[in-house]
Amino acid sequence: MYFATRKAYAYGDYVCRASARGATCSAPAAIRASWLDEYTVDRYHEAFATDGEVTRGQLLRDRVRVTVAKGRSGGGRERLTGPDTSA
Repeated sequence: MYFATRKAYAYGDYVCRASARGATCSAPAAIRASWLDEYTVDRYHEAFATDGEVTRGQLLRDRVRVTVAKGRSGGGRERLTGPDTSA
């Protein structure tokens, strides 16, 4: 997934950009960047028993990976509550 800015909005999203590679994604997805960033940092703090700022370099060094699967579809008010963390 790649970070994409949103015109007329103060936030960005991580989106599937298979088309940028000339491929077709069978299940394109997107998630608000701030939700995924917060979720990732929270899980990092739990896993490594740390607090404070977490840098992209730390996440890369520690090989942090997040799998985003399609969950709640957009359009409904439930999408405003953040990512579905039940899975």
